[in-house]
Amino acid sequence: MSTQRVLILGAKGTLGGQLMKLFPEAVGWDREEIDVLDFPALRAKVAELRPAPDAVINCVAFNDVDGAEDRPEAAMALNAEFPGRLAQFAAELNVPLVHYSTNYVFDGVKGEYEETDRPAPLSVYGRSKQRGEQLIAESRSRSYIVRTAVLFGPKGASDLSKKSFVDLMLDLSAKRDTIQAVSDEINSITYAPDLAAATRDLVHAAPAPGIYHVANSGGVSWFDFAQEIFRIAGRKVTVLPVPSTHFPRKATRPAKAILLNTKLPPQRPWQAALAEFLASL
Repeated sequence: MSTQRVLILGAKGTLGGQLMKLFPEAVGWDREEIDVLDFPALRAKVAELRPAPDAVINCVAFNDVDGAEDRPEAAMALNAEFPGRLAQFAAELNVPLVHYSTNYVFDGVKGEYEETDRPAPLSVYGRSKQRGEQLIAESRSRSYIVRTAVLFGPKGASDLSKKSFVDLMLDLSAKRDTIQAVSDEINSITYAPDLAAATRDLVHAAPAPGIYHVANSGGVSWFDFAQEIFRIAGRKVTVLPVPSTHFPRKATRPAKAILLNTKLPPQRPWQAALAEFLASL
């Protein structure tokens, strides 16, 4: 099937913006077009689309990890209840849904996680994303849950689009010559254009529905990530390793949660993606 007529929700975010480039005939909606939590309004708006979309890609999320501890209902509404209803609606429309989840559904004990590993989230954010995965699975829809981690790339057009760690480090390096970064938390990291391209390929290939891991290959601590940013960018900054306890935060993070991709073509190493992004600046 042609998969150009996709509906992208959250089209002005970091990932949504990259997807809009790869699906030139996509319909892209953000907060200005629709409040996704007003589900009757969303259904009615989708019903008006001509031609109807042949896939739905959901980039909407409550992604303030610490904020979710204070606003668990808001996190659950956007990360769990909404994707569950969207999956049921996609099943009614007989179209696939792509939804994004996170490495924070894991507790970090195992360190490296395949798609089939059992989630054990440590935070409200992680629990809300895991609940979203469960509700989508229960919907019996043709859904692809794409787990990813630590997104960076060109910032989205939305004023709610968060600055990535790369942006924050570059901003800090303009003001300081010494920066502290956490050395005992290790994640996968993901370049938004690479994730968007993998999503496009997934929609086109239409493999079996289920959970897929998409992140750039390799894992890295925030400390090593910061050092590599400054090395490639040619910034003279001293990075000091500190434990995660040095920056008290409301949400507990997994100590090491690297996403292993066992089902899709491998992504390039994170260092290569980072170099491409910094060169583009």
